[in-house]
Amino acid sequence: MAMKKILLSSIFIVLIAAGNLFAGNADLFSYDKDELNKEFTNLSLLENYVKSNDGVTLTNLLAQNNPLIAGITVNNPLSSAIPFGEPPLGIGSFWWGCVFGVFGVALVYFVADDKDETMTAFKGCVVGYLIVIVFYVAFYVWIFGNAGLWAV
Repeated sequence: MAMKKILLSSIFIVLIAAGNLFAGNADLFSYDKDELNKEFTNLSLLENYVKSNDGVTLTNLLAQNNPLIAGITVNNPLSSAIPFGEPPLGIGSFWWGCVFGVFGVALVYFVADDKDETMTAFKGCVVGYLIVIVFYVAFYVWIFGNAGLWAV
């Protein structure tokens, strides 16, 4: 009974603490409706221009110094390739392999396209699986070692 009270008290304390941590982020999802409408109006104008002028590209608009693309950045990080030798999302390749296992190694292989980064992710994968195996063995040793204590 005492263990149940301790567990429920711990869960309650964690929930209270989590609520207090996230309570300060209330304005995180606020936005300026007028600014948003202005941006979409500019986007609609650009879309209409591209639809009416067949074959126009961003390169053409940049060469013309067209005011419709003012404020648009060309170096979009989502469209550019990851530099050679850089791990995905700036997270070390070892951790991709260690945390996500084979999936993490595959992700590093396809995204980073670097042999050294892939090997680092593979080493992380091996370490991750070894840690899991050690915990499973320790758990089963503990369970079967205490099996006599549970017999009634």
